Amino acid sequence: MAWDPKYPAFGVIKIQGDKVHLYSSRDNYTTLVPGKPVTSAVWAGNFLNVTLSDGKVKRYSSRDSYSIM
Repeated sequence: MAWDPKYPAFGVIKIQGDKVHLYSSRDNYTTLVPGKPVTSAVWAGNFLNVTLSDGKVKRYSSRDSYSIM
């Protein structure tokens, strides 16, 4: 299942160590835990690209589905 459009539309991402908070509004968010510390996370259309501290990039098409680039 793809991302709910409200997440990329709101566009706010907060990184806290090895967690990524994706906001759908000022007070509501969902959390991803990619497994390693995160250096950056950015929306690319309806995909979320998360760069890990080891240089790998996980491209999330939904909360539970990703591919490694």
